[in-house]
Amino acid sequence: MAQIVLGMGTSHSPMLSTPPEEWGQRAEFDKIAAAHPYRGESYTFDELLEKRKDGNFGDQVSVEIWREKHAVCMERLENMAQAYEAAAPDVAVIFGNDQNEVIVDTNMPAFSVFWGEKLENIPYSEAQKAKLNPGIGIAEPGHTGQQVDVYDGCPELGKHIIEQLIENEFDVGQSTRLPEISDHWWSGVPHAFGFIYRQIMRDTVIPNVPVFTNTFFPPNQPTVARCYKFGKEVRKAVDSWDSNLKVAGFSSGGLSHFTIDEELDRQFLDAIESGDEAQILAIPNDLLVSGTSELKNWIALAGFIADTDLESTAVDYIPCYRSAAGTGNAMAFAIWN
Repeated sequence: MAQIVLGMGTSHSPMLSTPPEEWGQRAEFDKIAAAHPYRGESYTFDELLEKRKDGNFGDQVSVEIWREKHAVCMERLENMAQAYEAAAPDVAVIFGNDQNEVIVDTNMPAFSVFWGEKLENIPYSEAQKAKLNPGIGIAEPGHTGQQVDVYDGCPELGKHIIEQLIENEFDVGQSTRLPEISDHWWSGVPHAFGFIYRQIMRDTVIPNVPVFTNTFFPPNQPTVARCYKFGKEVRKAVDSWDSNLKVAGFSSGGLSHFTIDEELDRQFLDAIESGDEAQILAIPNDLLVSGTSELKNWIALAGFIADTDLESTAVDYIPCYRSAAGTGNAMAFAIWN
């Protein structure tokens, strides 16, 4: 039987792959963004600035503070890469989401499992770079290299997961190759997965099964409870896989962004770290919107590791503000081994 030897959750924000001196590029975009969801409402930047003025977030907006926080984040990623290397898994299951990169409006399942032979990680073309919002292109090295990198999928495990999910009443989407969409802003595996390949696996990528959750786009986003149950069913499938290989589980994304909500994040991390199912299921669905919806990838991972022998050994949280309105990305890094 396969053995689950490692669980990891990490943010994958472009800010992690951007020199801290350049974090202000995204702050300028925040000021012109049409809407900023926060606590069940949506605000313009100026409205958000007024609503959150008592948070004094401007005190955390300086290059010196950005450098300090970026350095801590890099240290945490290094710790994760070392723990990954020490665990030496043979195969990975990665819970991530797509942001209209390869899963687009023509067909957008709530859950989908990739079980193809190969995965291509493709850098931006010049035409694609021209389509990007400010502060995105500079972060490209965090999730793609300078050339097309081709990695191994794990068709045997992917197919087994799909079959077991269907057997257990999850009518999951599936694919054996990523679509090639003409005149689109993205090509290849989404950045949620590319970040794991580059920052945790350090380009020594083991065979892996990308598991997509539609966290962003209504109306078919799965709920907190459904994501947790889904992760449990994926783990049961791994447990029943006739293999002696060691398996790692990853979640990629979060925490709250593009408006940071420390209260929600700390409630979430307390629940995830304790492994308390009732606490996890109490996380409010209506607050998991926009980038904050990526917490659902972590919730699937929590279900995946819930009935294993893995224990939480490291959890860290670094809210990285980039404007006085409290916009930015809250970073989190967690290890279960």
